Amino acid sequence: MSLVRTRIVIVLLAAMAVTAFGITRLFAETGATEVTRVGTLDGLSAEVTTAGWVEMDHDMSGNAPGYQMPPAMMPGMPDQGDQRIAVKLTVANTTAGTRQLRAGEEFTLHSAKDGKSWTPHSHTFGELPRLAGRNVISGVLYFDLPPADVADSATWIEWSHGDGSTRLFVPLNGAEPGHQHNP
Repeated sequence: MSLVRTRIVIVLLAAMAVTAFGITRLFAETGATEVTRVGTLDGLSAEVTTAGWVEMDHDMSGNAPGYQMPPAMMPGMPDQGDQRIAVKLTVANTTAGTRQLRAGEEFTLHSAKDGKSWTPHSHTFGELPRLAGRNVISGVLYFDLPPADVADSATWIEWSHGDGSTRLFVPLNGAEPGHQHNP
């Protein structure tokens, strides 16, 4: 084997070892559970159906085209450097009884990159405090964050409901559950 190939193999093996070590530490330190497509807690099941960046024109840099409005004139827009991501969820009550659900308070977006997390900026679930038996609701959670914080990183929604919690896969970076890689 040539010297160049040997060096490439060594670099690749080192990168894989560092990645495996990082993933192991992340999940060991956070007491993480498996990231799944569908999570079930207290008779409710939830699934992230889509996720994507919301197109918003709020560039306040000196290079932006058009009129530059100050942030005070744009209430509700993400802070400078942040972008808004929309995560669509479907929650189903699989029982015959009514279950409490406070979607705006129960879901948090997480990134494996630097262990960061974000609470929703807003959502479309309304003020629904409970979900009747055998009913389903879909809504969107909006999070404001710097795109670099989730780029090339495992991303999930932590759902905390009652005494339990579960992690829901967010299809943001083209990865599949169980095949997510940390940088």
